[in-house]
Amino acid sequence: MGNTLGVGVGVGIGLGLAVGAAGLIQAGGPKIGDTSQYQYNTEDIDEYSTERLRDAVSYAKDNAMLIQVPVLGTRKTFWRLSDEATRISRKLALILRNQHSVCKYLTAPLQVSDVWIGSTGNVKLRGVSFTGKGFFSIEHVRDDYKHLSRFLELLITISGGDINKLPPDYKNFLLLLRRNNLTREDEFLIVNNAALLPMKNRTEVFLMLHDRIVNYLGQTNRAKKNRILHNLPYNNDWLDTATANAKINQWVVNVKNEYKRTTIDLLRLNRNVRSHLHEYNHDDDIEEILYCEWPMLLTVMETMLHLEGELQDTGIHNKFG
Repeated sequence: MGNTLGVGVGVGIGLGLAVGAAGLIQAGGPKIGDTSQYQYNTEDIDEYSTERLRDAVSYAKDNAMLIQVPVLGTRKTFWRLSDEATRISRKLALILRNQHSVCKYLTAPLQVSDVWIGSTGNVKLRGVSFTGKGFFSIEHVRDDYKHLSRFLELLITISGGDINKLPPDYKNFLLLLRRNNLTREDEFLIVNNAALLPMKNRTEVFLMLHDRIVNYLGQTNRAKKNRILHNLPYNNDWLDTATANAKINQWVVNVKNEYKRTTIDLLRLNRNVRSHLHEYNHDDDIEEILYCEWPMLLTVMETMLHLEGELQDTGIHNKFG
């Protein structure tokens, strides 16, 4: 199916997915969808930033990156990444992807002292050296993302977070960064990973991916659609979870078309909830509820579309602002 990311569904999925030393490199990210997608952007280099920056350690100590939230409709709580933490994660990945686009790689592992964070969430690197332009090396690409994975875990720990409490989709993102068989095409999945989405954008992304799977592939390639549905998580217990949550259950009871324990109905429920946010006056919190109850759903939908060669056409790269 075009790449080597292995997907296994259960509790989670196994994604078995020279610049001067004083230079500052800012995550801007090339435009996706045209020929510049993997071209180096010179605007990423800013040697004299006027923005007030904080070193990553002091920023992390003052800003919790892993936060505990109540799961409304239940008595449970859930640990998730703050939107600032996911933004930092993505911008660092963008910096690496931009360097890789011109065959440049880190000359040494990324350190917390290398990363500086602005008040608006911008991320820049100081004191980091990249190799000169050379030939593309997938091994160097893999090494860079492995360094990034270790850095992110360390930064979350500095902020007071317990790595053992990371949400499963973000754990999966870190596993993707460490993959020994990562391909060049997988960089798109890294920098546009669903685990890094702002909470406010998850509804729009779900509806977008749902449309690609159920409607588009349902009409153009039913084999792809069926493979994706077969690999979605929560097939055995999603309906129990839905009925046990007082908020979500309002969309389950007294429906004309009763929900069955199938993955297509799991998607149907999630679509119905998101499409009628005002029906039960939960438009401000329902997305977080859905994420806490099924944290791997959007990630697996995205990963399966990537494996089937369908992800880039969804427009997901525009949904991280």
